[in-house]
Amino acid sequence: MVLIEWNKELELGIPEIDKQHKQLVDMLNEFYTELEEGHRQEAIEHFLKNLEDYLHYHLDYEEKFMEEKGFPETEDHKRIHKLFKELYAEEKQRYLQGDPKALRELVAFAFSWLFSHIMKADKKYAEYMREKGLI
Repeated sequence: MVLIEWNKELELGIPEIDKQHKQLVDMLNEFYTELEEGHRQEAIEHFLKNLEDYLHYHLDYEEKFMEEKGFPETEDHKRIHKLFKELYAEEKQRYLQGDPKALRELVAFAFSWLFSHIMKADKKYAEYMREKGLI
């Protein structure tokens, strides 16, 4: 098993948001480690709870940050966050109703979120703010 390593490509240069993004890396690594150690049920319970908490705290924090800094594409970014929250709720419900594929979908989505959303959409607002001297 290979754990995800935090790297410079994932950094935005905004300390609090980078710290929160690292929490997502840690969450995924913890999930994989617990699975590897044979603690499947605990791994799933922790992952679902931690991801849900993370989504609410981090996405709300990031949206407020973008609004405060006047990022012109904040509403578009919020729509993407809303879709992720909705997807999470749907997949969690499917999993709780007995569909094991839903959990794989959530893990895959969290992983792809890390490497696509952060490296594209989040980098866009960080670059804007840097150019404007806001960070």
